[in-house]
Amino acid sequence: MGLFSKETCVVCGNEAKTLGRHKLKDGSYVCGDCVKKTNICAGWNLDTLKASSVEQIRTRIKNVEIAEAENSQRISGFTATKKFCGYIWFDDNHKWFVLPKGLITSTIDGCHVYQYKELLDYELLEDGSTITKGGLGKALVGGAVFGVAGAIVGATSKKTKQVCEKLQIKITTTNSDNPLLFINLISTETKKNSMTYRLSSNIAQEILSKFHIISSELADESAVSPAQINTGTVDVAGEIKKFKELLDMGAISQEEFDKKKDQLLNL
Repeated sequence: MGLFSKETCVVCGNEAKTLGRHKLKDGSYVCGDCVKKTNICAGWNLDTLKASSVEQIRTRIKNVEIAEAENSQRISGFTATKKFCGYIWFDDNHKWFVLPKGLITSTIDGCHVYQYKELLDYELLEDGSTITKGGLGKALVGGAVFGVAGAIVGATSKKTKQVCEKLQIKITTTNSDNPLLFINLISTETKKNSMTYRLSSNIAQEILSKFHIISSELADESAVSPAQINTGTVDVAGEIKKFKELLDMGAISQEEFDKKKDQLLNL
């Protein structure tokens, strides 16, 4: 068939117009509208789409629709208990957080609302270098300590530059469609003895502290007490599987997994 030949979408049955359509490995076509419905820019790439069966594409579209409906409900029910300007908002009642649009007049309409339990790890980056990092089952490393002049001092006393070009917080989540987030606090050359740098540093420290509290609470929630095990109220196999998933995601170390596994099997 030629480039401009008339084709039918194998997913919806409508005409797969030339603009936006994609050819699958079996030679069939998916129309541009169905491609958009798979959220191709966020979870799937074109190679995944082309290698998928019709049923897999339909399942993907259904899952995206469900996720979008759930996210719309979160946006409607979101009540911020803590706002860090227009950078990030937290809802402790529902255990949600969101990166709003706009710093001056901020809104969460059209934004993705994350659950606290999706938080994997976080780190403060200055000009591409990690200053502080932490996450689920991890200690806060680097200890973002803010000096008198506003300069961020890491675990060492190396001489630091007097200018910062980029200060950002990198957030990694378990959300497969939106796994990586960045909060850009400074994006232009800024002197470290300036008020702008000092204020941005303080905001960074507060956000990191909030994430550290959330991670600690998540770790406590995932802990299993000996009393629960002895009374038979815990699904041992299910708990081991849960910690194995955390290990595979990198949220806990092999040593931490082995310790939890031994606790579950032997107590």
